[in-house]
Amino acid sequence: MHSEFKYLNLANKIREEIAAGKHPAGSKLPTEEAFTKEYHVSRQTVRQALALLKNEGYIEKLRGSGSVVKDRTAVTAGETGRKTVAVITTYISEYIFPDILRSIEKVVMENHYLTMIFATQNRVDNERRILMEVLNQPLAGIIIEGTKTALPNPNIDLYNELERRNIPLVFIHSGYPELTAAVRVMADDKKGGEIATEYLIANGHQKIAGIFKSDDMQGHLRYAGYTQAMRANSLPVVDDNVLWYTTESKELITVLGLQVTQGCTAVLCYNDEIAIQLLGLFRDSGIQVPDDISMMSFDNSTYSELAVPKLSSCSQQKKQIGIQAAEKLFNLIHDIPEESSLLPWRVVGKNSVRNIMVSSC
Repeated sequence: MHSEFKYLNLANKIREEIAAGKHPAGSKLPTEEAFTKEYHVSRQTVRQALALLKNEGYIEKLRGSGSVVKDRTAVTAGETGRKTVAVITTYISEYIFPDILRSIEKVVMENHYLTMIFATQNRVDNERRILMEVLNQPLAGIIIEGTKTALPNPNIDLYNELERRNIPLVFIHSGYPELTAAVRVMADDKKGGEIATEYLIANGHQKIAGIFKSDDMQGHLRYAGYTQAMRANSLPVVDDNVLWYTTESKELITVLGLQVTQGCTAVLCYNDEIAIQLLGLFRDSGIQVPDDISMMSFDNSTYSELAVPKLSSCSQQKKQIGIQAAEKLFNLIHDIPEESSLLPWRVVGKNSVRNIMVSSC
């Protein structure tokens, strides 16, 4: 957990409680002490969260009365909304997202705007609730990570409404095929899958298993790169050695991880989080990495550095994704046309891949 983002999580929770009617307009919020006990956070975290909600126009501080919920229907375009950007990602304080969010916030602050940050947890029902909330606010623009982008999305009507209202929108990581004109800032996932597989092949591996995420388009594209590299090297793609999982079924890794990698000398994982899970399964089963099987993954996150052994991983330009998304959004806000961009991956070889051509000599 990145401590600098704990207040954002708390602000999200309080914002959701206000939207759900738990704290109606005109009512007093619980005290700082009550929030610290309920959410197990520090007094400083509570103060930061309340300060953010005050800047966003959700609450006001009244002398002697604490924090009082404002009537959002009274918010006008002349208030903070027109100088506020919403950032909607699947997660906030986990994995690669702190680096991306810090980069976005830096550009937003340099443009003297405020940031509202939401997390969907990669759930379309959360995405719908958040989109309906931001539609009721006078925002300048939105940076968003699509939710379950490989599946038909039931919230396209809300995206169409954003477009109808001319609210600038920039997608990161992936978007929706229905929104063909949307500006996107993404890593080149197909090429990433290709270069990761080529790296394993160059180290002598020919039987390579793959674990991919089926409900996000990134998983499909990385799989496409994997199959392309295998075909280009006249290697078979075997269904028994490919495992697909969803946001809700990560436990499949511990159930089927040994089965799908059986007989393989290497495995390509969708990301470092999944690789860590598989690494634990191997360790518990007495399988040594990289002596018995090599591992390769994506994102080159903190997880890949903390793993034992350190994980070879493709590195994406996390900070650049945030910077480009924010810069493109502000260009759109100022009516400057923008185009989508595709950022490259880079292989970072570490201790989890064994060169079996060299070691077998």
